[in-house]
Amino acid sequence: MTQNLLERRKKLEQRKNRLKQMEATLNVQERKNRTRRLIQLGGLVLKAHLADWDSNTLFGALLFIKEKGADRQQLEAWSHKGGAAFGSGETKRSSII
Repeated sequence: MTQNLLERRKKLEQRKNRLKQMEATLNVQERKNRTRRLIQLGGLVLKAHLADWDSNTLFGALLFIKEKGADRQQLEAWSHKGGAAFGSGETKRSSII
């Protein structure tokens, strides 16, 4: 009887260890995905020629954009304009703003 309990306990420990390993793998993947997204966002700032703006100005502009983003038509207009700029390879200040 005690042998059976020891075997069950060992199997449970193995399952717990596998779960911990899976959780660690998921955490690493989530961190990598977040890092990739942050790099992409930084690339957009560079592509829009906004890297020379100071942090307060850039953050204020982003907050303004967020407020305006509540308007569905505005979002669609920005999406169209961004898609056109990406499609044509344009990165000039006048084509983005």
